[in-house]
Amino acid sequence: MPAELSNITASQQGAGAPASNVARLDSTGLIWRCETATGDGWVRGQMPAGTLIDFFAMIACITSPTAAYRLRLGNSEAEVTGGSAPYDSGVQPFFTTATSIQYDGRFHSYLELPQTFAATWFQMDWIGPDNIWFEVTSLVLGRKFEPSRFYDKDFERGFEDLGSLDINRFGVADVVPGKRLRTLNFTLGWLNEDEYETRFAPMAGYIGTTRVIYCCFDPALSPYRQNRTYLGWLRNPPFARGGVKPRTFSMEFQIRSLI
Repeated sequence: MPAELSNITASQQGAGAPASNVARLDSTGLIWRCETATGDGWVRGQMPAGTLIDFFAMIACITSPTAAYRLRLGNSEAEVTGGSAPYDSGVQPFFTTATSIQYDGRFHSYLELPQTFAATWFQMDWIGPDNIWFEVTSLVLGRKFEPSRFYDKDFERGFEDLGSLDINRFGVADVVPGKRLRTLNFTLGWLNEDEYETRFAPMAGYIGTTRVIYCCFDPALSPYRQNRTYLGWLRNPPFARGGVKPRTFSMEFQIRSLI
């Protein structure tokens, strides 16, 4: 569940590509570009006070195969710019040996924190080779929700074409191009009472159908994790059905992804 980011500043930003764009999860056409000669840079910002964070991702990046980053979380700007941050990831490689190309040639990061941290400020330092710029669409900082049991077997992964096609009676096609959204439909069929009431019900009430949701569908390290990353909106408001077993619930999620 992504946190709301604000007051974004950065070491450098390209023309037409300000750092504030990393907070615009609903507009993946907007980017932040860091074009320093040394290849290094940073972006910093705020979240609502005491936001719970146990997950970090960078969405739709263009960078070097040798690039790395460092994430710091704290309760003040001084903590994340110095050496006293309650959480410091250390230097993390952006790419792993299991990374594969995404559909549009951009890449996503994936970092799970060892525990949940309450934070108000963040800073992400970018470490890259000289004269290689870094470009990112969105930063996701938030809290992850994982069910205790696997999703049901009849999940669906596909595409939705927002363009249109009409063929007249003479066989002439009228094509209106549009973006193709990646789609993911799955059901969590065995949520227990505690995980529904304390995690998935509050998440559903917060996200609804108008807030952006992030989903890594099977985050295990594999060559396919890139293509199992989704960022977009739920098609329908999620609701729970009572399961066959008493005090179990079933919830269906349908995501239309911008990436």
